Amino acid sequence: MHEPLMLRRLAIIPTLKCTLKCKLCSNYVTMFNNPKHVPVHEIISDIDRIFEIVDYTEWLQFVGGEIFMRNDLWEVYEHCLRYKEKFDKLIIITNATLLPCKKDIVLYKKYGENLQIQISNYAKYSYKKDDLVELFIKENIPYVIKKYHGDIQHYGGWVDNTDFSDRGRSDAELQKQFESCGQYGMKNFHLYRGKFHGCARSLMASELGKIKPAKRDFIDLNDDETTIAEKRETIRNFNNTPRVSCRSCVSFGDDTIRFKAAEQI
Repeated sequence: MHEPLMLRRLAIIPTLKCTLKCKLCSNYVTMFNNPKHVPVHEIISDIDRIFEIVDYTEWLQFVGGEIFMRNDLWEVYEHCLRYKEKFDKLIIITNATLLPCKKDIVLYKKYGENLQIQISNYAKYSYKKDDLVELFIKENIPYVIKKYHGDIQHYGGWVDNTDFSDRGRSDAELQKQFESCGQYGMKNFHLYRGKFHGCARSLMASELGKIKPAKRDFIDLNDDETTIAEKRETIRNFNNTPRVSCRSCVSFGDDTIRFKAAEQI
């Protein structure tokens, strides 16, 4: 019997469309020329394939883009109920510019306390925050608000990670940076269109063609020539060594310069 493969956070990106145009977006959605929604059938296929490989994740997250731009993701949330023994909480992240559709609400209530809506509060840009809170209180849907404005911001604000040129760090410097990175500490794995990476930067910089990831940096869920056992082993080793994306990353350490969140282009 194989040793269980346990994740902490598995973030799925079902859309790169967004209602905001943030300069320092960590998923670089403003850099995509024609951002699209990922088809529901494709998301469901990715979920089926990843749970063939992964035994458990604490959080199954859906991030964007802006999630509430879609009115068909309730089908995905309904499908995820098949795997309710394989994750602790379903997490939905929103910028509070839109309200979820009615079918989403129905599915949220099926999860009960095993769901959490995370509201990123960008002050004047999150103009639906109060309406969301009122809705979630009325429907008894768990939520939290993360403050991204004013003097005290969640994680101290955002970082400027928009430069993809190699910073020339030595192997020892890269290893130190890697081990002190907040993304490494939180073990945030990210999935988009069949590609599964150890962090959002590795995934999205690869999608943009800004870097070419090493084979050890990701798995392709649709690669049928690689066995499930081999994919599991690659995931186990994701956090053993710095990724190609680390060479250009400013890192997410405590001493990294922070900027005001959600400044618009």
